[in-house]
Formats: sequence, structure tokens, C-alpha cells
Amino acid sequence: MGTYLTGTYSVLHTSGTTDFTNFVYSAVYFNSGSTYTINGTNVIGVAGKTLDIIVQVDGTTLSTGYLLLGNSIPPQTKINTGLITATGGTEQYQFVNIKTGLPTNG
Repeated sequence: MGTYLTGTYSVLHTSGTTDFTNFVYSAVYFNSGSTYTINGTNVIGVAGKTLDIIVQVDGTTLSTGYLLLGNSIPPQTKINTGLITATGGTEQYQFVNIKTGLPTNG
């Protein structure tokens, strides 16, 4: 179960420190009451309340009136698959074990 489902957050970002490339924001904490645009929708924020929502960069107007709560995105491992080398009739292949996610050579 992801931390966005349990309400556990590892970062608290302001409008000046947001980073949608390396973090996913799954809640908005309102530090002042006003109307804000989040995910393309106007939302009435109530000071001291939290809105649980996956915040998208498109359609969200950052504001000093709220804080974004979230977690870092784990780095994605890229594994080359298929034919890796072919020398003198000897071919080396690499695939990914779908159960473990680890590369296998064959």
C-alpha cells in the first residue's frame, strides 16, 4: 500500500519548493482560507484543513496559501532487454524476471 493511501508524507513543500519531477503530492494543507485552483478545479480551502488528492502540475496554480504534502518518487531502473551482444555466432540475450524484476541472462 502506497504512503499516499495511508496519509504518511515525507515532504512538505511550499509554492517555491515544489518539484513535480521528483515528488508526488497527495494532499494539500491550507494555511489560509481562500479559493485555489487545483487540478483545474476551483477549491475553497479552509485554514487548518487538509484535502487528500493527487495534485497534478497541469491545472494547478501554486499559491502561498497552501502547502503540498507528498513523497519522493523512487528512481526507475532501466534494464536493457533483448539481444545485447552477438560475436562470431554467439548471441547474448538479457530479459527481466517478471516476478523479481531482476535481469536474467540467457
